[in-house]
Amino acid sequence: MSTIKKIFGLFTSRERVQLYCLFACIVFMAIMEVAGIATIMPFMSVVANPESATENHYLKIVYDYFSFSSPKDFLIFLGFLILFILVVSNVTTALTTWVLYRFTYLREHTVSRKLLANYLARPYVFFLNKNSADLSKNILSEVERAIAGVLIPGMKLLAKLVVVLFILGLLVAVDPLLAAIVAATLGTAYSLIYISVRRRLSRLGHEAIEVNRERFRYANEALSGIKDIKLLGKESAFTERFTYPSRRYALNQASSQIISQLPRFALEVVAFGGILVVVLYLLAIKDTMEQVLPLLSLYAFAGYRIMPALQQIFAGITNVKFYQPALDILYKDIQGVESLAVSQVLKGNNNVNRVPFQNDLKLQGVSFAYPEAPSPSLKDVNISIEVNTTVGFVGLTGSGKTTTIDVVMGLLRPQIGQILADDVEISDENLPGWQQNFGYVPQSIYLSDDTVARNIAFGVNENDIDMESVEQALKIANIYDFVVNELPEGMNTVIGERGVRLSGGQRQRLGIARALYHQPSILVLDEATSALDGITENIIMEAIHNLAHKKTILLIAHRLSTVRECDLIYMM
Repeated sequence: MSTIKKIFGLFTSRERVQLYCLFACIVFMAIMEVAGIATIMPFMSVVANPESATENHYLKIVYDYFSFSSPKDFLIFLGFLILFILVVSNVTTALTTWVLYRFTYLREHTVSRKLLANYLARPYVFFLNKNSADLSKNILSEVERAIAGVLIPGMKLLAKLVVVLFILGLLVAVDPLLAAIVAATLGTAYSLIYISVRRRLSRLGHEAIEVNRERFRYANEALSGIKDIKLLGKESAFTERFTYPSRRYALNQASSQIISQLPRFALEVVAFGGILVVVLYLLAIKDTMEQVLPLLSLYAFAGYRIMPALQQIFAGITNVKFYQPALDILYKDIQGVESLAVSQVLKGNNNVNRVPFQNDLKLQGVSFAYPEAPSPSLKDVNISIEVNTTVGFVGLTGSGKTTTIDVVMGLLRPQIGQILADDVEISDENLPGWQQNFGYVPQSIYLSDDTVARNIAFGVNENDIDMESVEQALKIANIYDFVVNELPEGMNTVIGERGVRLSGGQRQRLGIARALYHQPSILVLDEATSALDGITENIIMEAIHNLAHKKTILLIAHRLSTVRECDLIYMM
């Protein structure tokens, strides 16, 4: 029940309705399966004794209703009826299986999307203690594992369980004692095997989560630090580091699949022995082969249907047990953020209006401490910044410069104090509108493996990109001539992952252009020139100072020389 609750917790109300409709299809499929099995008994009864077509009360009703001239004609009719029911049953099963797979695999898409939106809806501080490779693993790998290992086997389990229950109901109606013996034998055999392996499955499942996390982390570290790895000749070290978790993960997957298939081999012997027992039982209680043949045919056909179903039920249960930890992770993370914030991410925030900033910005008595930090990073900070001024923040590493700016931008929310824009407090309600005022240039610019234009209009759909704004931003950042004249396809040139085909100064100027694309009121540069040579820094600073008194500019720097032309300098 806990697993079912968590699965339902991943779905929207519409998806739950689809699940109920799918269950109705499964029930219909089970009815058709039982109908196909049930019709074999009267057919074999007429084969064994043609006179039963008129002697059996129920068969006689059908015989008289259709006015058959002879038992032979009636037998041919029953044969075609069985064939028709089997065709309809198999078509129903195929369609239900198609719908089942389509539903479950589409949930991989929707749950991944929902989980990504869930992470993006979290406050910035959430990401400070999270490994990006771990979050990527959850979105890409754990969702796949939960869908393939819990939802799909769970749906198959449900489908086959309904079929088995319907078939057992038929067998009980025909011979309650024999049906009870068969059910008890098979049920006991499967239960004993499952009880003996469930703890190992649970342990393997939790271990698979840990080694999968390590696989993603080591692969991400190796590919992200390729320059250092090549320079130091550490390729084998990182390959070896990846080897152990990768091998453990493969072995865990293999073990879970072996355990799920384990009963099939043992129970084939049980099933074959069971047929012999059923034959001996029927011969003992029935007088003639004419009475034995219909029941024997019924059990043979029922066994043909029920044994694979029982195997799939067992495989489904073992898979659900093994992949349960992956489902637990998804359920915990998806439930971790209020649905309103997630829905806003999914719908988009294009209609957010900017909070006016026409006079000044103030921090009043602001204190902030990072989670689990021994002391606050900011304590009783009071700052005032007038509109269209250039303000510098200078200090040693760890003095709180970046933290202060992150608080100003609303990425970090102060535990004490207020942020005021034109004497209006920045709260959770108007924070998205306040953040529309900012253009941000960090020390290390993130550039995607895409064109210059799409990197400048970062996050904007290609059809919505304003190319005039892109050109204007490139000109202000003093890199327009380089892009148009030196790059092979101009603004449509793909610049490689993290802008690997550009120099450091070119990447920084593209970062400035990106920050300027949306025409922000406030431009923030967080150590944006500290890693550059003096000449390149001067070029970038010249581009920045061209904006002086046109925009509010906040500069974070280690060196006083970087902020010498600022209107106001705060020493942190």
